[in-house]
Amino acid sequence: MATESSPQRNYGLDNLKMTICLIVVMAHTMLPYTHMSLPWFFFPALPNEEISFNLLTQFNHQHSMPIFFMIAGYFIPSSYDKQGFGTFLWKKTKRLLIPAFVMLTYCLVFIQPIYHVWFLQMLFFFCLLYALFRKLTQWRTPEGCKVPLTIPLLLGICFIVCVITLIVRIKYNVTYYSIPFGILYFEPARLPQYLMVFIFGIVARRFDWFKFNSKRQLISLGILVFIVTTIMFVRINEFNYIGSRLYTILDSILCICTSLLIIWIYNHYITQTNHFIASFTENSLGIYLFHIPILYYIQTYTKMWEIYFPLKLTLILTVTLTSAYLLSYLLRKLKFFRNFL
Repeated sequence: MATESSPQRNYGLDNLKMTICLIVVMAHTMLPYTHMSLPWFFFPALPNEEISFNLLTQFNHQHSMPIFFMIAGYFIPSSYDKQGFGTFLWKKTKRLLIPAFVMLTYCLVFIQPIYHVWFLQMLFFFCLLYALFRKLTQWRTPEGCKVPLTIPLLLGICFIVCVITLIVRIKYNVTYYSIPFGILYFEPARLPQYLMVFIFGIVARRFDWFKFNSKRQLISLGILVFIVTTIMFVRINEFNYIGSRLYTILDSILCICTSLLIIWIYNHYITQTNHFIASFTENSLGIYLFHIPILYYIQTYTKMWEIYFPLKLTLILTVTLTSAYLLSYLLRKLKFFRNFL
């Protein structure tokens, strides 16, 4: 792939990373109080502590991680071009693998098995595959090669994702989690989608696909996402359950299209920034690492608090976010920790 000059900082993607980070923390905070039957480390002790935020937790489960993988893939080519094979892998080891295993070890020893660092482990694995591909193939993109992203091309990409996902889900059901060696936690049924959106991000970086060419293109993608989402809500029921072929097809289309639509919107319309947004974005890795242990302690401590439940939930979320941000911010003041956060 041809070496590219460093682009001006993309504040739209900064704002999106901050938004998705907030959604992840909110969804993890609310997950124990919803009706979704997903594995978790905390269960409410008091009756009537429930909240109807299934849509938020469902969005986080289906779309937040694909968006993170797509954005990560977008920045990978320029990082590799600047650093080369050895430096690239060492920096990814410091920023992804080491923090993941330190936090996983802490949870296993001092709390209980909590595997929220699966995202960092998988992202490192994807980066390793990309680095090996570049090293072994010495790939070069032909000069002047431009492939505009059209809706038919996007649907073709979605078709490939659908086929691969359908093949994998013949063996692995959705919500089945694998834990090889007791440390590598992931959902095999969603692995093809995560890998494909990561690759999509890499290709999008080369052909500048994160900027739509016209409002007609943006509207067309929005209509497509709306139609697929509507079909999913209408047709996915007890007769077309979450592991069905219909669900897999719709889920795969939304995985690509929703992520791209949201990125387009942020890149074009939500580009304002300030000191706090920049600081929050810089500390997003630390917030992601630290929020689960902090959330565990706070939810356990407040378990028997008999106060107005929405207020209780707001307090838990506020304290968790603030504590995770401050912990990351303070650690990053030290040069040693800044290498890993």
